[in-house]
Amino acid sequence: MLNLMGSELADQVDFIAHTTSRPPKKNVVDNYGYAAILKGGVLRLFVAALATLWHLVSFPFVLWFRRIDIVQIQSSDFQTFWESCIYLWMAKRLRRPTMMRLGGIFDQFYEGSSPRLQRGIRAGVAAPDVLIVQSEGWRDYLAGLGRTGPMLVLYNSVPAASIVPLAGPRNDPPLFIFTAGTEAKRKGAYVLIEALQRPEMAQVHAASQLAAVIEPLESQFEGAALPQQITRQGYLAHADLLALKRRGDVFLMPSHGEGFPNSLLEAMAAGLVPVVTPVGAVPEIVTDGQHGLVIPVGDPAALAAAITRLADDPDLRLHLARSAQERVRELFVAEVVLKRLAASYRILLAPRG
Repeated sequence: MLNLMGSELADQVDFIAHTTSRPPKKNVVDNYGYAAILKGGVLRLFVAALATLWHLVSFPFVLWFRRIDIVQIQSSDFQTFWESCIYLWMAKRLRRPTMMRLGGIFDQFYEGSSPRLQRGIRAGVAAPDVLIVQSEGWRDYLAGLGRTGPMLVLYNSVPAASIVPLAGPRNDPPLFIFTAGTEAKRKGAYVLIEALQRPEMAQVHAASQLAAVIEPLESQFEGAALPQQITRQGYLAHADLLALKRRGDVFLMPSHGEGFPNSLLEAMAAGLVPVVTPVGAVPEIVTDGQHGLVIPVGDPAALAAAITRLADDPDLRLHLARSAQERVRELFVAEVVLKRLAASYRILLAPRG
């Protein structure tokens, strides 16, 4: 939503932000599922509950006094989904046209829910006037859950200016980049540790830089006795993370689950070769051998083989990096994507006979 508000569409639409954010959790590397709400500690849970209550109570007044014409809700999975449904219910009671954008790992969320909760999920995704999904695959999935109303496939996007010139291979040895964060387990951090520990990796001529590495993941890397040249650091500001990507050669994302990862688009635009798993919308972004390398989920041997292959072949790295940038330029820049969203706004605002 911040990217949207900073885009050229903001010249045509007056965006009024209503935050639903809560204090971040510290030192959490498995921030997935209902239980994740408890992992930030009792004080954080209490403050987060108060913040959420305030956001919900103030929301109808924002709609009324700011004269909001369309409500666009950013939703995800687990608690965030149910919270989004409350905002959706209030907006519909106040007779505002509604759009809800689904992120997160929605298939795992739905399929891991009880039959009763699944009925509620289906009702939730059926409710908005327009449901925004991140890929064709997610549209098919939601249609399979019974969504019959309009669905807008709206890819994540990056500014065209983020696609940087790539004259040739950047580093010798090549620099591999991985970002962990609060969902390091889902992002495949432990698969990466296993891959780097494999005996054949001792002969690989490469460097790795791992960002947003926090406890307990930091201790796992510390005790792994890895032979490679590896640099680890904590959280980076977004601008610093983009600068790091523009210095690298390969982006490692061996995830167990994804929605539509914006970090992947940013890496491709920055000139990195993506090494990814076929989860979520990733297969619609990266085709194996064309825009990067696709490996099976949870396979450290395949990850090690991909790292070795790219480390040994600078021509392949350059070819895949340029192809990845072209892929972003054709499909995933804001100038292309936001035209579809603007068209949906016009339809919702049109008088209804």
